[in-house]
Amino acid sequence: MNSILHINKAKNDIVLIGEILIDVIKTEGRQITLFGGSPANITLNMKKLGVEPLLYACICKDYYGDYLLNHLENNQVDLSLLRFENCETTQVFINKSLDSPDVQFQRTSDYLLPYTDILEEKISNTNILHFSYWGLSKMPSKNMILKALKVAKKNKVLVGFDPNYHPDLATEESLSLDKIKELMQYIDIMKPSLDDSKRLFGEGYTYEEYLKKYTDLGVSLVIMTLGKDGLVASYQGQIINLPTLATNVVDVTGAGDAFYSGLYTGLLKGLPIIKSIKLGLACSAFNVEEIGALTALPNYQEIVRKYHI
Repeated sequence: MNSILHINKAKNDIVLIGEILIDVIKTEGRQITLFGGSPANITLNMKKLGVEPLLYACICKDYYGDYLLNHLENNQVDLSLLRFENCETTQVFINKSLDSPDVQFQRTSDYLLPYTDILEEKISNTNILHFSYWGLSKMPSKNMILKALKVAKKNKVLVGFDPNYHPDLATEESLSLDKIKELMQYIDIMKPSLDDSKRLFGEGYTYEEYLKKYTDLGVSLVIMTLGKDGLVASYQGQIINLPTLATNVVDVTGAGDAFYSGLYTGLLKGLPIIKSIKLGLACSAFNVEEIGALTALPNYQEIVRKYHI
């Protein structure tokens, strides 16, 4: 049986490492430019929920970099872990005017994240460390994450991993799928999609069989979100099935980031596992009611009251 998730009550709530970028969304004859990047989205969401996140990301000294930085400053996010570089901001182009949305990546800065002494100090004194596949797909961020994981495990920090794989993110430097499976010995919390699971383990398994494959590799809490069908999760040998809380779906961009935000906030506030998962569902449901990865997420008390957590 895998370990029980335990919050250390360390100095820092959570350290998130990885991409901050611009989402350029084309839909219904118009083009919208929005704040983006999974760890950055989670950072802003958790700040709104009353948590104090630390984001390790690269901000470029260009027009879009100023735009991203203003968002962080306006939300009073701690900027002490940010890196500032002379570069062009990474952009993701999403064409939702097509029957099947087309996504293109212009990666120029998101991976410019070396390992540093200050990063090590912050990770050593945090409750949760979160990262995504993006950082594992290109150097130097790939090596940075691999080192960060060892520091986190040494200090008994909970580690969350978002396997947000996309084939166009893969490079010759990317961590292979087999190596990602080996990495799961360091992971405590993971929210793979069904597609992620098929890619890692092949097709033809039930949801429960996929969950068991993750837990057999050492992951304590595995959550597979299923869109309109809610989610199925595994923790301490128990299978958890929960329905979606979404009733008005406008745009699913950022729904997973919102889920992580609620889940981590619940854990940091001492909620039981199931209530923390429900808080994740609530934040995700709120997020999908508007276009874009970031919405006007209410504070913790309001969202708990709205969704009866």
